[in-house]
Amino acid sequence: MAIRKSYWIGLPLLLAGLGWYGFHQWNKAPESLDHTNPSHVLEAQQLLKKFQSNPTQSNELYLNQVIQISGTCLKAESQGDSVHFVYMNGQGNGDILCQLESKQGPLPQKGDAIQCKGICTGYDDLTGGVLMNRCILTPQSDF
Repeated sequence: MAIRKSYWIGLPLLLAGLGWYGFHQWNKAPESLDHTNPSHVLEAQQLLKKFQSNPTQSNELYLNQVIQISGTCLKAESQGDSVHFVYMNGQGNGDILCQLESKQGPLPQKGDAIQCKGICTGYDDLTGGVLMNRCILTPQSDF
């Protein structure tokens, strides 16, 4: 009889603990890419040309990979306090859209040379551009 009572106490406690753990794992923010090494380092123009010339092969190489690109800021915009975008000019008929992880100070101005690290989410056929998520602006370095 004592074992049955312990089931009625232990089972709800176990389920509550599993529910708490699952809730926190579900709502856990993704890790910042600040200390992540990029798998590829490219110029913005190179990345855009590779996607436009051969999207299938480029998807195999870059899709869901952390990549670092450098180029010229075409424009930067904010949508509210938490969503910030930087458009990098690919010097052609398409741009690279970088959605910033968070605002890290003032957004770059048009014409600024910038370097951005983020996760490549693919090529958009409609706009002819490459999309990147969770981006951070990194200090300029020679590569």
